[in-house]
Amino acid sequence: MMNELISKKNWWSRNWKWVLPTTGVTICIFVFFMMTGNAVFRYGSVYVQPNLTGNALEIAKKNDRVIEKLGELSPIDFFRLLEGEVEYSNHNTSITLTVGIRGTKGKAKLDIVAYKKGANWEYQKITVRIKKPKKESIEILRD
Repeated sequence: MMNELISKKNWWSRNWKWVLPTTGVTICIFVFFMMTGNAVFRYGSVYVQPNLTGNALEIAKKNDRVIEKLGELSPIDFFRLLEGEVEYSNHNTSITLTVGIRGTKGKAKLDIVAYKKGANWEYQKITVRIKKPKKESIEILRD
């Protein structure tokens, strides 16, 4: 009869394959939130209020110059919000927002300045900025 010695691996040897990637992902997420500050909250809060950007886009869609330059505009999705900037003021009742927009002929930025009146947003300014082929700014609304 042979006497076999069974050696047990230590905890790290048994679990490093899942601990290392999980730790790496956790560190990356932590660094992301540290670098962006409250940006995720700001962009997320705009995303959950689709009428803010959606209504401004509908107003822009009616402008002849925008149609001529950009064609038919696509709805704004979350990734277009990330192309822009969001800045709240006056206890989150005023917003200055830039969001990327795309049309069948090109892309641009939609600048929105609005303030909250009750449950609705009132627009003070809506501008479409086109970079290519030639820089152009189309003022849609000015309060």
